[in-house]
Parts: sequence; C-alpha cells; structure tokens
Amino acid sequence: MSESPEHPATLYRRIVGVGVAVATVVVGGIIVLLGIGFGWGGLGGGFALGGGIGLALAGTYFWGYGNGLRRPVSRATWLPSRDARG
Repeated sequence: MSESPEHPATLYRRIVGVGVAVATVVVGGIIVLLGIGFGWGGLGGGFALGGGIGLALAGTYFWGYGNGLRRPVSRATWLPSRDARG
C-alpha cells in the first residue's frame, strides 16, 4: 500500500510547527536554569520560573501534537463491540 505524497506547504507547516515547539521547550528550560542559577527570588523570580516551566510544558504538548499530525491514518484497533459479531 503506497501513501500519497504530502503537499509541500503542509509538510513545511508541520516542520516549522515542530521546530517552534522545540524552540519553546529550549527557551523555557533556559529561563528555568537561569532562574535557579542566579537565585532569582521574590515575585519576579516566581514569575520567571513559572513562565519557564509553562513554556516548556506548552512546547512539549505542541511537539507531541505536531508529531501526531505526521501520522496520516490511525491504525486498526480492537473494539469490544465488534467481538459479539464474530
């Protein structure tokens, strides 16, 4: 079974989307490491650490979402309701 080739614009959007997600994870990690390394405290430090963690989590979510978009068709799955049909 051959798969149809993807449209170049769609492929480009997926690559850019995953790239942006990876960059978001990296920026979030850098913010967290800077906050810990420089010992940022108080309200500003809390915002920085929370923002860094939030960026990393959002980037991870969108990275997984972008990887899921690359899979063209879901595979066959077992459904309990189809067992009774035999």
